[in-house]
Amino acid sequence: MQTLLVNKTDFADVAVVNYDEGDLADGQIRVDIGPFALTANNVTYMVTGDQIGYWSVFNPTAYDLTQDKTQGRMPVWGYGIVRESRFPGIEAGAKMYGFFPIAKSMDMQPGRLSAHGFTDIAEHRSGLHGLYSSYSFTDADPSYGAHVDLQPVLRPLFTTSFLIDDFLDDESFFGAEQVLLLSASSKTALGTAYCLKARGALPVVGLTSEGNKDFVEGTEFYDRVFTYDTITDMNPDIKTVVVDMSGNMGVIRTIEDHFEENLTYICRVGISHWQEAAKAPPKRTATPTAFFFAPDRAKQRIGDWGQAGFAENLGTRWMPFLESAKDWLTVEKAEGMEAVLENYKALLNGQSGPDKGYLFTL
Repeated sequence: MQTLLVNKTDFADVAVVNYDEGDLADGQIRVDIGPFALTANNVTYMVTGDQIGYWSVFNPTAYDLTQDKTQGRMPVWGYGIVRESRFPGIEAGAKMYGFFPIAKSMDMQPGRLSAHGFTDIAEHRSGLHGLYSSYSFTDADPSYGAHVDLQPVLRPLFTTSFLIDDFLDDESFFGAEQVLLLSASSKTALGTAYCLKARGALPVVGLTSEGNKDFVEGTEFYDRVFTYDTITDMNPDIKTVVVDMSGNMGVIRTIEDHFEENLTYICRVGISHWQEAAKAPPKRTATPTAFFFAPDRAKQRIGDWGQAGFAENLGTRWMPFLESAKDWLTVEKAEGMEAVLENYKALLNGQSGPDKGYLFTL
Protein backbone atom coordinates (compact mmCIF):
# COMPACT_ATOMS: atom_id res chain seq x y z
CA MET A 1 0.00 0.00 0.00
CA GLN A 2 1.28 3.47 -0.89
CA THR A 3 0.70 6.98 0.47
CA LEU A 4 2.18 10.41 -0.23
CA LEU A 5 4.07 12.49 2.33
CA VAL A 6 4.89 16.17 1.77
CA ASN A 7 7.59 18.30 3.37
CA LYS A 8 5.56 20.94 5.22
CA THR A 9 8.08 23.69 4.49
CA ASP A 10 8.98 22.67 0.91
CA PHE A 11 5.95 21.34 -0.95
CA ALA A 12 8.02 20.19 -3.91
CA ASP A 13 9.82 17.74 -1.61
CA VAL A 14 7.59 14.66 -1.52
CA ALA A 15 8.06 11.02 -0.60
CA VAL A 16 6.07 7.97 -1.64
CA VAL A 17 6.10 5.45 1.20
CA ASN A 18 4.72 1.97 1.61
CA TYR A 19 2.70 0.85 4.58
CA ASP A 20 1.26 -2.39 5.95
CA GLU A 21 -2.40 -2.16 6.84
CA GLY A 22 -2.24 -4.79 9.57
CA ASP A 23 -5.36 -6.07 11.29
CA LEU A 24 -8.44 -3.85 11.48
CA ALA A 25 -9.20 -2.80 15.07
CA ASP A 26 -12.59 -3.26 16.72
CA GLY A 27 -14.89 -0.28 16.17
CA GLN A 28 -13.16 0.74 12.94
CA ILE A 29 -13.75 0.50 9.21
CA ARG A 30 -11.24 0.08 6.39
CA VAL A 31 -11.95 2.25 3.37
CA ASP A 32 -10.51 2.01 -0.14
CA ILE A 33 -9.94 5.58 -1.35
CA GLY A 34 -10.84 6.96 -4.74
CA PRO A 35 -11.39 8.49 -7.02
CA PHE A 36 -10.16 11.72 -5.43
CA ALA A 37 -9.52 15.16 -6.91
CA LEU A 38 -6.47 17.41 -6.92
CA THR A 39 -7.06 21.16 -7.33
CA ALA A 40 -5.30 24.42 -6.44
CA ASN A 41 -7.35 24.35 -3.24
CA ASN A 42 -5.08 21.58 -1.99
CA VAL A 43 -2.14 23.97 -2.19
CA THR A 44 -4.03 26.40 0.07
CA TYR A 45 -4.59 23.55 2.54
CA MET A 46 -0.84 23.06 2.78
CA VAL A 47 0.04 26.76 3.06
CA THR A 48 -2.43 27.12 5.96
CA GLY A 49 -1.81 23.61 7.25
CA ASP A 50 -0.46 24.58 10.68
CA GLN A 51 -2.62 27.68 11.07
CA ILE A 52 -5.95 25.90 10.46
CA GLY A 53 -4.98 22.31 11.23
CA TYR A 54 -4.99 20.56 7.87
CA TRP A 55 -1.73 18.77 8.66
CA SER A 56 -3.47 17.17 11.65
CA VAL A 57 -6.35 15.64 9.69
CA PHE A 58 -4.34 12.52 8.85
CA ASN A 59 -1.73 11.29 11.26
CA PRO A 60 1.63 10.88 9.43
CA THR A 61 2.79 8.38 12.06
CA ALA A 62 -0.08 5.99 11.24
CA TYR A 63 1.18 2.55 10.12
CA ASP A 64 4.63 3.70 11.33
CA LEU A 65 4.99 5.74 8.13
CA THR A 66 7.35 8.26 9.68
CA GLN A 67 8.34 9.90 12.92
CA ASP A 68 9.54 12.98 11.05
CA LYS A 69 7.34 15.89 12.11
CA THR A 70 8.44 17.93 9.11
CA GLN A 71 6.32 15.68 6.90
CA GLY A 72 2.55 15.68 6.52
CA ARG A 73 -0.26 14.06 4.56
CA MET A 74 -2.07 16.51 2.30
CA PRO A 75 -5.88 16.10 2.42
CA VAL A 76 -7.97 15.71 -0.73
CA TRP A 77 -11.70 15.45 -1.37
CA GLY A 78 -13.04 12.28 -2.92
CA TYR A 79 -14.95 9.04 -2.67
CA GLY A 80 -14.34 5.97 -0.58
CA ILE A 81 -15.85 2.52 -0.29
CA VAL A 82 -15.81 0.33 2.81
CA ARG A 83 -13.77 -2.81 2.20
CA GLU A 84 -13.97 -4.21 5.74
CA SER A 85 -16.01 -3.19 8.77
CA ARG A 86 -15.79 -3.92 12.48
CA PHE A 87 -18.23 -1.15 13.33
CA PRO A 88 -21.91 -2.06 13.80
CA GLY A 89 -24.15 -0.11 11.44
CA ILE A 90 -21.68 0.32 8.58
CA GLU A 91 -21.41 -2.58 6.18
CA ALA A 92 -18.75 -3.47 3.63
CA GLY A 93 -19.62 -1.87 0.31
CA ALA A 94 -20.93 1.38 1.79
CA LYS A 95 -19.91 4.37 -0.36
CA MET A 96 -18.97 7.76 1.06
CA TYR A 97 -17.64 11.19 0.21
CA GLY A 98 -15.29 13.34 2.28
CA PHE A 99 -11.70 14.20 3.18
CA PHE A 100 -9.02 11.56 2.53
CA PRO A 101 -5.24 11.32 2.36
CA ILE A 102 -3.51 10.48 -0.90
CA ALA A 103 -3.34 6.78 -0.19
CA LYS A 104 -4.74 3.45 -1.27
CA SER A 105 -6.72 2.97 1.92
CA MET A 106 -7.52 4.40 5.32
CA ASP A 107 -8.75 3.02 8.65
CA MET A 108 -11.44 5.15 10.29
CA GLN A 109 -13.16 5.21 13.68
CA PRO A 110 -16.80 6.17 13.10
CA GLY A 111 -18.91 8.06 15.61
CA ARG A 112 -22.19 9.98 15.50
CA LEU A 113 -23.61 7.64 12.88
CA SER A 114 -26.80 8.61 11.04
CA ALA A 115 -28.57 7.52 7.87
CA HIS A 116 -26.72 10.26 6.01
CA GLY A 117 -23.17 9.73 7.25
CA PHE A 118 -20.81 9.70 10.21
CA THR A 119 -17.92 11.50 11.88
CA ASP A 120 -14.42 10.07 12.16
CA ILE A 121 -13.57 10.43 15.86
CA ALA A 122 -9.95 9.29 15.68
CA GLU A 123 -7.98 10.88 18.53
CA HIS A 124 -5.64 12.92 16.33
CA ARG A 125 -8.67 14.67 14.79
CA SER A 126 -9.96 16.03 18.08
CA GLY A 127 -10.10 19.80 18.02
CA LEU A 128 -10.44 20.04 14.25
CA HIS A 129 -13.43 21.69 12.59
CA GLY A 130 -16.23 19.12 12.26
CA LEU A 131 -16.52 19.67 8.50
CA TYR A 132 -13.20 17.92 7.94
CA SER A 133 -14.17 14.86 9.96
CA SER A 134 -17.65 14.36 8.45
CA TYR A 135 -18.41 11.79 5.76
CA SER A 136 -21.58 11.52 3.68
CA PHE A 137 -23.07 8.25 2.44
CA THR A 138 -23.50 8.97 -1.25
CA ASP A 139 -26.38 6.52 -1.67
CA ALA A 140 -28.37 8.49 0.92
CA ASP A 141 -28.01 11.82 -0.92
CA PRO A 142 -29.55 12.00 -4.41
CA SER A 143 -27.46 15.08 -5.28
CA TYR A 144 -24.40 12.82 -5.61
CA GLY A 145 -26.04 11.02 -8.51
CA ALA A 146 -25.65 13.99 -10.90
CA HIS A 147 -22.39 14.26 -12.85
CA VAL A 148 -20.58 11.91 -10.50
CA ASP A 149 -17.11 12.68 -11.90
CA LEU A 150 -17.52 16.44 -11.53
CA GLN A 151 -18.55 16.22 -7.87
CA PRO A 152 -15.15 15.66 -6.20
CA VAL A 153 -13.56 18.36 -8.36
CA LEU A 154 -16.17 21.07 -7.78
CA ARG A 155 -18.34 20.27 -4.76
CA PRO A 156 -16.06 21.43 -1.90
CA LEU A 157 -14.91 24.46 -3.88
CA PHE A 158 -18.43 25.53 -4.78
CA THR A 159 -19.55 25.40 -1.17
CA THR A 160 -16.86 28.01 -0.45
CA SER A 161 -18.03 30.01 -3.48
CA PHE A 162 -21.62 30.00 -2.27
CA LEU A 163 -20.55 31.15 1.18
CA ILE A 164 -18.38 33.99 -0.18
CA ASP A 165 -21.31 35.33 -2.19
CA ASP A 166 -23.56 35.06 0.86
CA PHE A 167 -20.97 36.80 3.06
CA LEU A 168 -20.49 39.71 0.66
CA ASP A 169 -24.22 40.20 0.30
CA ASP A 170 -24.67 40.05 4.08
CA GLU A 171 -22.06 42.82 4.39
CA SER A 172 -23.73 44.93 1.66
CA PHE A 173 -20.60 44.31 -0.42
CA PHE A 174 -18.71 46.67 1.88
CA GLY A 175 -20.17 49.62 0.02
CA ALA A 176 -18.60 48.58 -3.29
CA GLU A 177 -19.98 49.12 -6.77
CA GLN A 178 -18.32 46.05 -8.29
CA VAL A 179 -16.69 42.77 -7.23
CA LEU A 180 -13.21 41.97 -8.55
CA LEU A 181 -12.16 38.31 -8.46
CA LEU A 182 -8.44 37.51 -8.67
CA SER A 183 -7.28 34.25 -10.25
CA ALA A 184 -10.60 34.35 -12.09
CA SER A 185 -10.02 31.03 -13.88
CA SER A 186 -9.76 29.07 -10.62
CA LYS A 187 -12.68 26.82 -9.90
CA THR A 188 -13.52 28.58 -6.62
CA ALA A 189 -13.51 31.94 -8.42
CA LEU A 190 -15.71 30.58 -11.20
CA GLY A 191 -18.23 29.32 -8.65
CA THR A 192 -18.18 32.65 -6.83
CA ALA A 193 -18.67 34.57 -10.08
CA TYR A 194 -21.58 32.28 -10.96
CA CYS A 195 -23.30 32.96 -7.64
CA LEU A 196 -22.66 36.71 -7.84
CA LYS A 197 -23.97 36.84 -11.42
CA ALA A 198 -27.06 34.88 -10.42
CA ARG A 199 -27.68 37.30 -7.53
CA GLY A 200 -27.33 40.25 -9.90
CA ALA A 201 -26.49 42.80 -7.23
CA LEU A 202 -23.22 44.16 -8.69
CA PRO A 203 -21.08 43.80 -11.81
CA VAL A 204 -18.58 40.93 -11.58
CA VAL A 205 -15.06 41.55 -12.88
CA GLY A 206 -12.38 38.90 -13.34
CA LEU A 207 -8.59 39.22 -13.28
CA THR A 208 -6.62 36.42 -14.90
CA SER A 209 -3.58 35.60 -17.02
CA GLU A 210 -3.47 36.41 -20.74
CA GLY A 211 -3.47 32.69 -21.52
CA ASN A 212 -6.67 32.05 -19.57
CA LYS A 213 -8.58 35.16 -20.65
CA ASP A 214 -10.52 33.52 -23.50
CA PHE A 215 -11.56 30.62 -21.27
CA VAL A 216 -12.75 32.93 -18.49
CA GLU A 217 -14.75 35.09 -20.89
CA GLY A 218 -16.24 31.97 -22.48
CA THR A 219 -17.90 30.90 -19.23
CA GLU A 220 -20.00 34.11 -19.32
CA PHE A 221 -19.86 34.30 -15.51
CA TYR A 222 -18.07 37.66 -15.59
CA ASP A 223 -19.24 41.03 -16.88
CA ARG A 224 -15.68 42.07 -17.75
CA VAL A 225 -12.30 40.29 -17.71
CA PHE A 226 -8.87 41.92 -17.38
CA THR A 227 -5.38 40.44 -17.36
CA TYR A 228 -2.67 41.01 -14.77
CA ASP A 229 -0.80 43.37 -17.10
CA THR A 230 -3.92 45.49 -17.75
CA ILE A 231 -4.87 46.24 -14.14
CA THR A 232 -4.43 49.96 -14.78
CA ASP A 233 -7.03 49.77 -17.57
CA MET A 234 -9.74 49.35 -14.94
CA ASN A 235 -11.64 52.44 -13.89
CA PRO A 236 -10.05 53.46 -10.56
CA ASP A 237 -13.04 55.60 -9.58
CA ILE A 238 -15.36 52.60 -9.07
CA LYS A 239 -15.62 51.42 -5.48
CA THR A 240 -14.36 47.83 -5.55
CA VAL A 241 -14.38 44.85 -3.23
CA VAL A 242 -11.72 42.23 -4.03
CA VAL A 243 -11.96 38.46 -3.61
CA ASP A 244 -8.44 37.04 -3.80
CA MET A 245 -7.95 33.37 -4.68
CA SER A 246 -4.25 33.59 -5.49
CA GLY A 247 -2.39 35.09 -2.54
CA ASN A 248 -0.11 36.96 -4.93
CA MET A 249 0.59 39.98 -2.77
CA GLY A 250 2.45 41.79 -5.55
CA VAL A 251 -0.80 41.87 -7.53
CA ILE A 252 -2.71 42.99 -4.44
CA ARG A 253 -0.31 45.89 -3.91
CA THR A 254 -0.75 46.97 -7.56
CA ILE A 255 -4.53 46.90 -7.08
CA GLU A 256 -4.18 48.92 -3.87
CA ASP A 257 -2.13 51.55 -5.68
CA HIS A 258 -4.62 51.68 -8.55
CA PHE A 259 -7.90 51.95 -6.64
CA GLU A 260 -6.55 53.68 -3.51
CA GLU A 261 -9.48 54.80 -1.30
CA ASN A 262 -11.99 53.17 -3.68
CA LEU A 263 -10.81 49.73 -2.62
CA THR A 264 -13.32 48.93 0.13
CA TYR A 265 -12.37 45.42 1.30
CA ILE A 266 -10.09 42.48 0.42
CA CYS A 267 -11.51 39.02 1.07
CA ARG A 268 -8.60 36.57 1.07
CA VAL A 269 -9.66 33.04 0.17
CA GLY A 270 -6.90 31.06 -1.54
CA ILE A 271 -3.12 30.97 -1.77
CA SER A 272 -2.64 29.14 -5.06
CA HIS A 273 0.32 31.44 -5.87
CA TRP A 274 2.04 30.12 -2.76
CA GLN A 275 5.57 31.03 -3.81
CA GLU A 276 4.59 34.68 -4.31
CA ALA A 277 2.65 34.89 -1.05
CA ALA A 278 5.87 34.86 0.96
CA LYS A 279 7.31 37.80 -1.00
CA ALA A 280 4.72 40.36 0.03
CA PRO A 281 5.76 44.01 -0.25
CA PRO A 282 4.68 46.23 2.66
CA LYS A 283 0.97 46.98 2.84
CA ARG A 284 0.34 50.41 1.36
CA THR A 285 -3.31 51.16 2.17
CA ALA A 286 -5.66 50.97 5.11
CA THR A 287 -8.10 48.76 3.21
CA PRO A 288 -9.70 46.20 5.57
CA THR A 289 -8.40 42.70 4.81
CA ALA A 290 -9.39 39.35 6.28
CA PHE A 291 -8.96 35.65 5.50
CA PHE A 292 -12.27 33.93 4.71
CA PHE A 293 -12.73 30.62 6.53
CA ALA A 294 -15.66 28.83 4.90
CA PRO A 295 -16.36 26.30 7.71
CA ASP A 296 -17.06 29.09 10.20
CA ARG A 297 -19.41 30.80 7.75
CA ALA A 298 -21.15 27.49 7.09
CA LYS A 299 -21.58 26.92 10.83
CA GLN A 300 -23.13 30.37 11.18
CA ARG A 301 -25.56 29.83 8.32
CA ILE A 302 -26.55 26.37 9.51
CA GLY A 303 -27.39 28.05 12.81
CA ASP A 304 -29.42 30.69 10.98
CA TRP A 305 -31.19 28.46 8.46
CA GLY A 306 -31.00 24.98 9.98
CA GLN A 307 -29.26 22.06 8.29
CA ALA A 308 -32.14 21.47 5.85
CA GLY A 309 -32.39 25.16 4.99
CA PHE A 310 -28.66 25.40 4.38
CA ALA A 311 -28.76 22.37 2.06
CA GLU A 312 -31.72 23.80 0.17
CA ASN A 313 -30.16 27.23 -0.32
CA LEU A 314 -26.85 25.72 -1.38
CA GLY A 315 -28.58 23.32 -3.75
CA THR A 316 -30.43 26.15 -5.48
CA ARG A 317 -27.09 27.42 -6.77
CA TRP A 318 -25.07 24.19 -6.80
CA MET A 319 -27.17 22.04 -9.10
CA PRO A 320 -27.39 24.54 -12.00
CA PHE A 321 -23.69 25.36 -11.62
CA LEU A 322 -22.87 21.65 -11.74
CA GLU A 323 -25.00 21.32 -14.85
CA SER A 324 -23.16 24.23 -16.50
CA ALA A 325 -19.75 22.68 -15.74
CA LYS A 326 -20.23 19.91 -18.26
CA ASP A 327 -19.87 22.58 -20.96
CA TRP A 328 -16.58 24.11 -19.75
CA LEU A 329 -14.85 21.45 -17.64
CA THR A 330 -13.42 18.12 -18.78
CA VAL A 331 -12.57 15.55 -16.12
CA GLU A 332 -9.62 13.29 -16.79
CA LYS A 333 -9.08 10.08 -14.81
CA ALA A 334 -5.80 8.37 -14.05
CA GLU A 335 -4.48 5.56 -11.89
CA GLY A 336 -1.26 5.24 -9.95
CA MET A 337 1.05 7.43 -7.93
CA GLU A 338 3.07 8.51 -10.96
CA ALA A 339 -0.01 10.23 -12.43
CA VAL A 340 -0.74 11.89 -9.08
CA LEU A 341 2.80 13.25 -8.83
CA GLU A 342 2.71 14.62 -12.38
CA ASN A 343 -0.50 16.55 -11.68
CA TYR A 344 0.73 17.63 -8.25
CA LYS A 345 3.87 19.15 -9.79
CA ALA A 346 1.74 21.03 -12.35
CA LEU A 347 -0.43 22.43 -9.55
CA LEU A 348 2.58 23.69 -7.61
CA ASN A 349 3.94 25.38 -10.72
CA GLY A 350 0.59 26.93 -11.69
CA GLN A 351 0.43 24.87 -14.89
CA SER A 352 -2.89 23.08 -14.40
CA GLY A 353 -5.39 24.07 -17.09
CA PRO A 354 -8.60 25.79 -15.90
CA ASP A 355 -10.78 23.75 -18.26
CA LYS A 356 -9.73 20.42 -16.79
CA GLY A 357 -10.31 18.51 -13.58
CA TYR A 358 -8.42 15.44 -12.46
CA LEU A 359 -9.51 12.33 -10.60
CA PHE A 360 -7.12 9.70 -9.28
CA THR A 361 -7.06 6.27 -7.72
CA LEU A 362 -3.99 4.37 -6.53
